[in-house]
Amino acid sequence: MEMTAAEYISIDERALEVGTESLREAPDPGPLNIRALAVAAATEAGQHTPGVDSEDDAVAKCLVRSLTEMAEKLTVSHPPEEAGPGTTVEYVEAFVDEDGERVGTMTGNSVVLTMTPHMWQFHRGTTEFEDGPLEHSAMPDCTALMRSMTQIHRVKGTSGVYLGKSGYMAFEISDPTQTPPHFSSTFVVC
Repeated sequence: MEMTAAEYISIDERALEVGTESLREAPDPGPLNIRALAVAAATEAGQHTPGVDSEDDAVAKCLVRSLTEMAEKLTVSHPPEEAGPGTTVEYVEAFVDEDGERVGTMTGNSVVLTMTPHMWQFHRGTTEFEDGPLEHSAMPDCTALMRSMTQIHRVKGTSGVYLGKSGYMAFEISDPTQTPPHFSSTFVVC
């Protein structure tokens, strides 16, 4: 899902360059795999006993979605020279499947908590899939994200097939050469 130059107008320039920034940093990838996320989600839901049940059992008990995520809109409340704690961000992210078909949209906002030595933000949003929505909350380390490190959102289903289910969304930059960069996102809820 390539975007035209005109579509970039709604994305803050700083978000467009995140991929370039990640290429400047020494990569330290550490993505959590689906099995690890499933064990965490199923354990929290009381459906898995670590050391007793198998990881495969945890995966079987969860709903799993692996998608590509990309920014469609991202606006920052302050110009770069004034950005700091209290800066807010509003965003819209598209999720596409392995065939490039759009399957979901995340809308949300965040606030910068600190800029140094790492930029921490508090995020809150909702992802809408055809089969139901998931509410998000997270406090990602955006400096680590730009170094290709995995970040986690806590997700909770509010209706549809996700009603009463909770779990995690793990994401990391998957293609920093794209402008804006593409992210690999995995949802696991039990």
